Amino acid sequence: MDPMDLSRRQFLGATAAVSGLWLGGSGHHNQLVAAEAPMLKGKGALTVLSKTPLVMETPLEKLAAERITSKEWLFIRNNQDRQEAASLEPVSPAGWKIELTGLINRPAVLDAAKLAEWTQVEHELVLQCSGNSRSLYSKFSPTEGTQWGRGGFGNVKFRGVPLSTVLDKLEVKINPEAKFLTADGRDLPPAGKQDFEHSLRISDALENSFLALEMNGEPIPAIHGGPVRLITPGFFATMNIKWLASLRFEAKETTVNHQMPRYRMPLHPIALGEKYEFTFENSRPNWAMNVKSVTLLPAPESKVPAGLVKVQGVAFNDGAAKIDSVLVSLDGGQTWRPAMLEPGQGTYAWTRWSFNAMLPAGRHEILARASDALGRTQPLDGATFWNPHGYEWNAVEGIAIECV
Repeated sequence: MDPMDLSRRQFLGATAAVSGLWLGGSGHHNQLVAAEAPMLKGKGALTVLSKTPLVMETPLEKLAAERITSKEWLFIRNNQDRQEAASLEPVSPAGWKIELTGLINRPAVLDAAKLAEWTQVEHELVLQCSGNSRSLYSKFSPTEGTQWGRGGFGNVKFRGVPLSTVLDKLEVKINPEAKFLTADGRDLPPAGKQDFEHSLRISDALENSFLALEMNGEPIPAIHGGPVRLITPGFFATMNIKWLASLRFEAKETTVNHQMPRYRMPLHPIALGEKYEFTFENSRPNWAMNVKSVTLLPAPESKVPAGLVKVQGVAFNDGAAKIDSVLVSLDGGQTWRPAMLEPGQGTYAWTRWSFNAMLPAGRHEILARASDALGRTQPLDGATFWNPHGYEWNAVEGIAIECV
């Protein structure tokens, strides 16, 4: 079997003993740079995890308050900063060119302004950093990279032109030997560093990817990738390239360090703390998202009145199947009861859920576990898929609260 086709689903069904359950706290790690320090005009009081490159996390109560995450509260994760993009204002597509090169019948240059004239699609979808919740992995064994809490995601609407339509309009034909699409943005690396770019399978790109011009019904803000961002619904945000400048059709994945060894997962679970030499043969990229639920309210370690406590959260996956259940446990995983699911807003959007718990005074742990129609679910043991990069956390989380 091609390692690329070794589905994450083969391991997501595995679960460990409840005794290994991660009963985490707030998820806010002691490496946070600062709290409530807006770095951009118009952004709310996001948690600043890094100033260079800019990384900002959304407070969970803000995610709970909005079905569509507003631009003011959407997280930011830059691998490379673009000075001209340090703004929530839009960028005009006029004069913005996107090059198409590689294994195609002829090179082409797309004038981004033309996209507005062509047939558009719109998807409501979850945008999530691959490292979201990394600090929870680090409770088991240290991980590399920015120590995200749980707010590195949001639910937004993107609108744009399917890649397949762009190719048709430009009369571009892909050669059969081309297997990967490599996308690059107009951001630049620090001196001496490799440029940030990513590859995905051409088959996925032709089926799902589109060149987005709008987010939440308006031009994409500069900080979020405007004027044009490559969007592949259901994929981790790192694959949704901002400030799109070029598309290369190639036989193999790019070999820049951002594709290898960064943004890779071992093909099989590894031991806690294990050093892992990533290769194309023993790993896979962070493409499609796994099944995940996040409890948004009440906040971890919060104090709430005893009695009826409304628990709220969201669940999502890669869009291959609908989220069909979220189960909640109040007794450490011994028994589980179904949460109420709100009607879905699209294949790739999050599913909002709620659960009414009668809780006496004292300390309690709330567990929530999502499953989808393909039978994929969340591991009970947070250490199951530990990896040195700290990617793709999706374990069942224990939210500790005190009822008074």
